[in-house]
Amino acid sequence: MSIELTQPQVMLHQMVTDFADKKVKPIDMLIDKERDFPEELWKDIVNTGFLGLSLPEEYGGAGFDAIASSQTIYDLAVRNASIAFTLEGHYKTVDQVLKYATPELKEKYLPQATHRIFGFSSTEPQGGSNVMGHTANAVKEGDKWVLNGNKTMITNGGLAEVYCVLLKTSPNELSCFLVDEDMPGFKHGKREEFIGMNGTPVGEIFLENVMVSEDHLLGKIGQGVEIGDNAHYDARILMGAIAAGITEHALTIAVNYAKQREAIDTPIIQLHSIQTKITEIAIAKENVQLLYQEAAKLKVAGKSYAKVATMAKSYGGRASVTAADHALQVLGGYGYSREYPVEHLIRDARALQIAEGSLEKMMIEISKEVVNEREE
Repeated sequence: MSIELTQPQVMLHQMVTDFADKKVKPIDMLIDKERDFPEELWKDIVNTGFLGLSLPEEYGGAGFDAIASSQTIYDLAVRNASIAFTLEGHYKTVDQVLKYATPELKEKYLPQATHRIFGFSSTEPQGGSNVMGHTANAVKEGDKWVLNGNKTMITNGGLAEVYCVLLKTSPNELSCFLVDEDMPGFKHGKREEFIGMNGTPVGEIFLENVMVSEDHLLGKIGQGVEIGDNAHYDARILMGAIAAGITEHALTIAVNYAKQREAIDTPIIQLHSIQTKITEIAIAKENVQLLYQEAAKLKVAGKSYAKVATMAKSYGGRASVTAADHALQVLGGYGYSREYPVEHLIRDARALQIAEGSLEKMMIEISKEVVNEREE
């Protein structure tokens, strides 16, 4: 760990690891198989206060910062990445409400974030990263906004009850609105059949003449791209934490197996080829952790963290897949079996190269940041 936690953060870390070891770790493979969280686990997550971790105390939260929330995501991801992924989607959305909502909207909805899941909705069926090509829209009628359109590939789609939604307010303008599933005209759509992160639902929503008041606009008209970018950057810190957690999970499995498995009466941990793979996994884990922790520190300090957060997600997405593949090779045939968790670690890790911006998009963004820095 490259950061020194405060005493409250140490206590939180101990609480999270105890909870994860008792409640999450034993059902890691069950979550992947059943493609859902057990109802009792979800109740425990809510009752333990995980949803309100980063909420200010005035809204009923615990008031922890980005360092603590990313550490929590990491601690959970070591035991099961899907749970961490679900909380990542919630945390990044709550962050945008905190940053951009009116005081009245914060007062109404942020206390609900301690027991209702929030989701951020941008992608549409006909386009992904090109947000200006989207068609879902908001039209002003009197003192109300009328919202129409279809959004898909939403982390927590179907599970979330409150959504921040990017919508066209003119042909070349995006704005962001807060929408509640209880509003007339709101409908949930299908859940995606993804190959990994099976505990986290990814789904779609339909808005059919959903009417919201002016105060449901986040920020200003035309500020949607900025809000969407901020949501991505906040999420990428946590994506890095998930990647580090998956890599640590793979490392633990590989080391434990290599210490027990013998070849000609010798534990395979003594073989150079096995030691090399374990070393590669360990180095990758440390590197990813350093990146996401640095991004979290920059965010807490009020400094620009976009580049480092994007690096954490980009490098972490690739490193975690490779780490899980190394662990699979250490286990040999057992690693390729569904009876062991390594194969689902690979599937889970692969999502990190797509969610919150594709790997290719990350490379373009990082390159631009690096070039711009050298032109200043």
